[in-house]
Amino acid sequence: MNFTHHNNNPITRSMICLENHEKPRKKMRPASTLDSAIILNEVGISSFHRQDFKVSEKCFTEALSLVDKDQGSESCNTSTVCKDISEDDAAIISSSDSSDCDEERQGDRECRRPEYDEGMLIHNRPLSLNDQIFTDMVAPTLCYNIGQSYIQQGRNRAAKCWFQRSLDLCRSSSNQSMSFLAIKAIHCLGYCYYHTGSESKAMDYYRQAVSMIMELKLEDVDLAAAYNCIGVVYFNMQSCNTDEAMKMFRKSLELYTSSSLELDLIAVATVLNNIGRVYYLRSEFNEALRIYQESLQIRQKLLGNKAIDVAATTYNIGQTYHQLGKLSDSLLHYNTYLKIASKEFGSDSKDVALVIKGIADIHHEKGDLEMAIECYNRALQAQIASCGLVSADVATTLNKLGNLCYEMKDFVTAMKHYKEGLNIEQKVLPLNHPHIIITLTNIAHIHKQLGERELALNTYDQVREMQLQALGEDNIQLAETLSSIALMQYHIQDYSASFDSYQTALRIRRQHFGSDEHPDIASTLNSIGLVLFKQNMYELAKKCFAESLRIRQKLLGPDHRDVAILWYNIATIHFETGEDEVAIELYKETLRVERAALGSNHPDVSLTLQHLGQVHQQLGLIEQALEYFNEALAIEKNRKNTRQSTLGRSLNLLGNVYLQLGRTREMMECYIEASRIYEASQANGGETLVIAGYNFYGLSKTNPPCAPVA
Repeated sequence: MNFTHHNNNPITRSMICLENHEKPRKKMRPASTLDSAIILNEVGISSFHRQDFKVSEKCFTEALSLVDKDQGSESCNTSTVCKDISEDDAAIISSSDSSDCDEERQGDRECRRPEYDEGMLIHNRPLSLNDQIFTDMVAPTLCYNIGQSYIQQGRNRAAKCWFQRSLDLCRSSSNQSMSFLAIKAIHCLGYCYYHTGSESKAMDYYRQAVSMIMELKLEDVDLAAAYNCIGVVYFNMQSCNTDEAMKMFRKSLELYTSSSLELDLIAVATVLNNIGRVYYLRSEFNEALRIYQESLQIRQKLLGNKAIDVAATTYNIGQTYHQLGKLSDSLLHYNTYLKIASKEFGSDSKDVALVIKGIADIHHEKGDLEMAIECYNRALQAQIASCGLVSADVATTLNKLGNLCYEMKDFVTAMKHYKEGLNIEQKVLPLNHPHIIITLTNIAHIHKQLGERELALNTYDQVREMQLQALGEDNIQLAETLSSIALMQYHIQDYSASFDSYQTALRIRRQHFGSDEHPDIASTLNSIGLVLFKQNMYELAKKCFAESLRIRQKLLGPDHRDVAILWYNIATIHFETGEDEVAIELYKETLRVERAALGSNHPDVSLTLQHLGQVHQQLGLIEQALEYFNEALAIEKNRKNTRQSTLGRSLNLLGNVYLQLGRTREMMECYIEASRIYEASQANGGETLVIAGYNFYGLSKTNPPCAPVA
C-alpha cells in the first residue's frame, strides 16, 4: 500500500514566463478576450483549490471556448481533442450523463486506486495565465488545466485526452518555453495511462519526460521524480520487474539526496516507501522493515502521526511484521492504520476493508476462528458499501469466509459463501479465471465432505473442462483435479473410469516433475494400486504399492506415516490372497512404523492391531488374536475423541473372538455394548452388528480393506 502526500513540486526553471533574451510575440487581440479567459482561469483555479472540481472544469472549458472562438480554432471541440483516442474515451468527454462518468471512475479504480499515488502525481495543480503570456501558450495551458480537473474527479481517461491535446499544441509551436509545459503534460499522460492500466504507454511517456529533462538540463529533483515514476510502473507491471524497479528507485533516491536544492524530505520518504515495497515483494522482509521504518520516521516528523501517508507506511510495516510471524506487532500497526483510515476515508471504505481483512488473517492464524469470521464480515460490509455487491473484492472475502467455515466443519455455511462468491466472480471475471476455478474446486470439496459424490464429481468435471481450456492438457493443476475426479469415481465404484483418470494424472505429474522421485507420484501410484485392488488385480496392485513404497522411503525415510500406509496396503493384499504369514510380518512392520511416527495411542495403531488380530484369528491363533483386539480396544477407550462407531467395531470384533473361544459371558458383554452403539448411530447411517468367526458354526471370516487414502 502506498499513499503520497500531494505537494506541488514545480519544475524549478520558469515554465510559463518568457526568458529575458527571447523576443516577445504578438499578444492576443482584442485584449478583452484574453482578460476574460484569464479571469475565468483564475476562478477555475480558486474552485480547484476549494476542491470544487466540476466548477473548475467548467471555468477552464469556458475560457478555452473564448480563446478558440477568438482564434477560430477547435481546441475545445471534443471530436478534435479525441481524434487519436478510442471511441470509448471520446464518449466519456462528450457525454453529460453522470452515469457514464460514474462508470468511467469505477473503471479507473479497478485498474489503480487513485488515493495511492506512489509519488507519481508530480504536477497536480492548474497553471495561471497573465496578460504577458504568449498567444500560443493560452490554449495548451487551458487544456492542461481541464485535464487536472478531470484527474481530481477520478476521470483519468477523459483527462488523458486533454493532456494529449495540450501536448500536441505544445509540439506544434516553435516557442521554446512550451517545452516546460510539454514536460508537465507528458508526466500527466504517464499518470493517466498508468491509472487506466496501460503500463507500457505510461512507461513510454515517463521515458520521454526523462529525455526532455536531460536535454533541457533541468534540476536533479525533476529527473529524480521521473525515475521514481518509471520504478513504480516497473513494480506494478503484470510481470513485475523488481530489479528494474529497484534500480530506478535507487537512482531517484540518490538524485534527491545529492541535489543542490533544499532536500525534499517528503519525496525522499515516498521513494523509501517504494523501495520497501520492492524488498517486501522479494520476501526480504527484514530489509523491507528497516526501509519502511526510515520512511515512517520522516513522515511522522514532517506530517504528524495522523497523516494518511503515515498511515500507509504504518500499514506496510504491519504487513511486514505479519510476514515475519510477529503477529502482535502486526496487529498493533494494523489497528493504528485502521484508526487513521476510518477518519480519512470512512468506516465503509475499501481501505478500511483491506486492513480489517489483514486483522482477520491474524486472528485466523492465532486460531481464533470466531473473531476471524467477525472481522471478515465487517470487511465484507465495508466492501459492499464502497464497491457494491458485484465486486471482485467482495467475492474474495466471501471465499475467505467459506474457507473459515470449511475449517470449522460448517460445510452448509461454507457452501453458501462459496456459491455467493462464485455468482459474483462469474459476472466480474473473465471466463475460466483462476479465481472461478478455485471457488468451484472448493464447492466440489464440500460436496465430497457431505458425501454428495455425484455432485462432487460433476463439479470437479466442470473444473477440469475450465482448466483444459485455460491451462492446457499438461498442466499440473489439471492433475490435481483429475485425482479428485478419480477418487469420486472410486467411491461410486466406477473403477475403470477411476483408473483412467489416475493414469492421466500420473502421466502429467511424471512429465511435470521429470522424475518419479516426488511425493505426488508416490500418492498417485498408491491410488492406482487401490483401484486395481478393487478389481481383484492383486499382482498389479502390489507392484504399484511397492513402487510407491520405494519412493516414499527414499523421500521420507523408513519411519514416516505415509510409509506405514504402503506397508499396510501390501499386507492386506497378502491377507486377501491367503498369504497370512507374510501378511502378519508386514502388518507388524506397519505397526512398528506407526508407533515410531504417531505414538502408541494413535487410531492408526489401533486399526493395525485389529488387522493383526484378524489374521491370527484366521490362522486359528485365537489367544494371540484376543491380545491384539484387547490392545486395540484399550487404545480406543483411552482416546478422548474416539468415534463411537469405531469403538463399536472394536467391541464387535472382540465379541467374535470370545464367540470362537466359547466365552459366552464376555461375548455377550461385547455384543450388547456394540449393539447399543450401532443402534444409537442408525439415524446417521451407522453400522450393524456382524457375528462372524473363522470356521465356527459355518460363519465366514472378515477381511480388512486397503487403506482408503494415500
